[in-house]
Amino acid sequence: MKCLRALLTVLILSAAPLAAEQLFDLKEVVPGVYAAIARPQYKVNCNAAIVLLDDGVLIVDTHSKPSAARALIEQIKTVTDKPVKFVVNSHFHWDHYQGNQAYPGSWPAGIEIISSEATRESIERRGVPRVKHEILTMPTEIEKLKADLAKATDPKQKATLQENLRQAEEYFSELKTMQVTLPSLTFDRSLIIHRKSRTVAVLWLGKAHTDGDVFVYLPREKVIASGDALHGWTPYMGDSYPYDWIHTLEEAERLDFEYVIGGHGDVMDGKGTFELWRQYFRDLLDETADAYAQGATLDQARKRVAAALQAKYSGKFPETFPKDVIPNIEKAYRVVSGATE
Repeated sequence: MKCLRALLTVLILSAAPLAAEQLFDLKEVVPGVYAAIARPQYKVNCNAAIVLLDDGVLIVDTHSKPSAARALIEQIKTVTDKPVKFVVNSHFHWDHYQGNQAYPGSWPAGIEIISSEATRESIERRGVPRVKHEILTMPTEIEKLKADLAKATDPKQKATLQENLRQAEEYFSELKTMQVTLPSLTFDRSLIIHRKSRTVAVLWLGKAHTDGDVFVYLPREKVIASGDALHGWTPYMGDSYPYDWIHTLEEAERLDFEYVIGGHGDVMDGKGTFELWRQYFRDLLDETADAYAQGATLDQARKRVAAALQAKYSGKFPETFPKDVIPNIEKAYRVVSGATE
């Protein structure tokens, strides 16, 4: 079965229009359900889940910019001629909603953009100010890339910096003209789309990576799309609710599923990553609480907790874990000290 899926992926990609930049690798997880795995970019895109319905298509998440969403739309057209009718924003982070604008523009007859009510509010209250802030800071970022490129001597490094600069300048240009497109349909706990051939449940199970994360669940197909509440990289905890996150993962794990399409990384089989993340959060919080209780400063806690977690989780997370774990310790320290939730 996996060999057949790999062959289907190759055929899908080879059939895509050459004019459209290939930003995603399409993988058929089960018949009619695809994972669009984002290829590496200077400004990261999230993955998407593509669900073929009887009368249309449902997409989970829209990436960091409208052009990335339009590139995926071209790839979607290689597997179906059905219109996209539903778009789900799993949460409010920039790399999951900033491409919303592309979908009503491609299907003006009508598209519903779905999110939890908390996510819509967070896009308005936090997402929009962050876009404005990035517009102010991007020129400095671009100038640094130019300076690094001017100093670079290694041909491979120069090529990488040149490509990063190209992408940064294009992203900045697009960011300045982007129209923030808010969800048009929101809910508190659950929204269920019923079609003859399949049912799609969009579920808010509790606070996690943000206050509004949703899971998109296909009960017959046993597939779940988890956004950044669970993915193949090290968790990012900047806007998270760590203790709630553990319980939310427990609620999601009770669902009957075999495949998980996360917001980043490859498709996951089974529930092993749920168990890994829950244990990681417990250890992170316990180790940090112990350090804080013994009077450790934030700097001391960083060193102490990082050593303990690296010893236990080396090889279980990506190779960037030693760097990625530091902001997680800082978040945990703020939580256990009472500075934030």
